[in-house]
Amino acid sequence: MFYRFVPLDSFRYRLLLCFGVGFGVLFGLSPFSFLSAGIVASVSALSLFLSLNRGSLWKAFLWLLLLSQILNFTTFLWIPGSVSRISGTGPFVSFVFFLFYGLISHFKFVPFYIIFRFSNIQNTSKTWNLILFPAAGTFADLITFQIFPWYWGNLVSGSIVFEQFASLLGVYGLSFLLLFISSTLSFSIAHFRNRKSNEFKILLVSFIAIFIVYGYGLYKIGFVSDSLVPGETKVLSVVMIQPDTSPGTKDLQNDEIFLASTMSRILSLALQGSMSAEKPPSLIILPESAIPFHGTIPSKENQEEHIYSSTMEGVILYLSKHTGADVLFNELNLEDGKLRNQISLFKNLDGITERYNKRRLLAFGEYLPWESKFPFLRKTFQETSRYVSGDSPKLLTGTIEKNSRQVSPPDRHDLDQLKTPERMKVEFSSPELQTEKIKNLEYSYSILPLLCYEAMFTDLVLDYFDSKERPDLLINLTNDSWFDSELEANQHSGTVRLRAIETGIPMIRSTVSGITNVWDARGISLITPVGFHETAIRTFSIQLNPSAATFYTRIGNSFLWIVCSLIILLRLTITFRSGRKV
Repeated sequence: MFYRFVPLDSFRYRLLLCFGVGFGVLFGLSPFSFLSAGIVASVSALSLFLSLNRGSLWKAFLWLLLLSQILNFTTFLWIPGSVSRISGTGPFVSFVFFLFYGLISHFKFVPFYIIFRFSNIQNTSKTWNLILFPAAGTFADLITFQIFPWYWGNLVSGSIVFEQFASLLGVYGLSFLLLFISSTLSFSIAHFRNRKSNEFKILLVSFIAIFIVYGYGLYKIGFVSDSLVPGETKVLSVVMIQPDTSPGTKDLQNDEIFLASTMSRILSLALQGSMSAEKPPSLIILPESAIPFHGTIPSKENQEEHIYSSTMEGVILYLSKHTGADVLFNELNLEDGKLRNQISLFKNLDGITERYNKRRLLAFGEYLPWESKFPFLRKTFQETSRYVSGDSPKLLTGTIEKNSRQVSPPDRHDLDQLKTPERMKVEFSSPELQTEKIKNLEYSYSILPLLCYEAMFTDLVLDYFDSKERPDLLINLTNDSWFDSELEANQHSGTVRLRAIETGIPMIRSTVSGITNVWDARGISLITPVGFHETAIRTFSIQLNPSAATFYTRIGNSFLWIVCSLIILLRLTITFRSGRKV
C-alpha cells in the first residue's frame, strides 16, 4: 500500500528516507532523547543504502551529499548563527561554513555506505546484514573526523538502561548496539513468520543478545548505587554557579565596567552559595569564561599584553581564603609567547595553582587554520582567538579538610583585600597555617579536567587511564553562550554525559549559561539541572566512588576496532571470492 504512493527507489522514496535519518538524529539526541527516533534514523539509513545499491555508484554519492545537508538543516541549524558569534563572520561566510561543516562531519556516511555496498547485501533478509550493517557504521564512526561530533551511539540517550553498555565498549559500542537493534528489527520483518527456518533461530539469538545487554544495564543501575565502600568513600562538598554572563566578545575586552560587573557577579554568587550550603564547601567551581580575557599569572609578558588581572587574582584568592575551599576556574595566560586556554585549580592547602592546558581547540573559534599561509582570513574571522593547544593530559589534585568551618558573611574590611592579592598570597604560604591545615586534612581528590567541547571526545578521556593514577571526578567547564541556542546546549550536554558512564566516575558540567548538571557513574542526574540562560547556584555533596575502573577504560576502542575490521574483511573476502557484482 505504501509503495503505491511512494514507489520503491523513486526520488520521493529516497528523499523520505533522508529526512527519516535527519529527523531521527534530531529527536534521538538531547533534549528529546527518543530511542525510537534513533532506531528510525538507523533503519532509514539501512533502507536508503539498500535502495542506492540498486543504482549507480556516482548517483549514490550525490544522494549521500544531499543526506549530509538534510541532516545539517534538520539537526544542526543552530550552527550558522554560532559561527557568526564565535568567529565574527558575516551571514554569507557563516552559511558557507555551515555547508562545509555538513560535508566534513557527516562524511561518515561515505565509508559506511561504501563498505555496505561492496559487501553485496541486497535486502534485509540476509543473515550477514545483522552484523555487517552495525560493523560498517561503527567502523565509520571510529575513523571519521568530526568538528562537533555525534555518533550513532549518542542516539541511545533515550534509554538509560541500554546506555550502561558504554561502560563496556564506550559510545562506539552503543553505535554498534543501536545499529544491531535496527538490523535485527529489519531482519525480523522478513523471517518472523517462518518459525521453522534457520533464520528465525538466528533472529532469536539476536533478540537474546539484546535482552542480555538490557539485563546488564538493569544490573549496572542497581549495582553502582550500592557499590560504595563504607568508610572509604570520599565526600566532596561543592558550590557551583551559573552566572549567565556575556560570552565576552572582543569589543568588551577593554570595557572596565563590564569586567568589574562580571567579577562582582561571580564573587557575589560564589559567596552566596558558600554561605547557604548545608555543608561548608571543599570546592568552588566557576565555569569557562566566568571572568573572560584574563589570567592570574603576574608574569612580565602577561602584564605587557594586559592579560594579567590583579582583581581576578584577588577574587580567586579571596574566595578560597574566606571559604576554606579550593577554587576551580578558567583563565588565559601567556607562556613563552603562547596563549593558553586553561583550567586552573587554586589549592587552599598551600596557595599553589595547578593548571591544565586545553588540548583540543575549536577551529575558527580558538585558532585560525592556515592563517600563516592566508593572513587575510583574520579580517574575515575577527573574533577568532590565537590559542595554542596543550600537549598532554594532566590531573588536578585538591584536598578536603575535616571539621571545616561554616562560611560567614564577608564584611567591608575583608573585601578591601581584593585589591591586594600579594598580601593574601603571603597568608597562604604561612608555615603555621599550612601545618594546621595538614593536621586537619581528611582526603585528597583528583580531577580529570575537560574544557568546553573536549568532553565530547572520548579519546581525550581514555588517555588519562594509561597510567595507574585514576581520577576521582570528571569536571567539564564550558561556555555555550557563544552558541546562543538551547538546542546546541542540550545536544552538547547529552553527548558529554556519556563520559561518566564510560569511566564509571561522577561528572560535573559547569557552564556560563546552561545546561549545568551533575551525573553519577550511571549518567543519572544528581541535581536539578540549570536551564539555558538561567542564573543559579547549586550546592551539593558528591560521593567519589572508589570502585574499580570500567572495562572500557581498560581496553579502550581496540576490541571494537578488531571485531568490526574482522567482520568487514571476512564479508568482503566472501563477496569477492564468489565473484558477485557490486
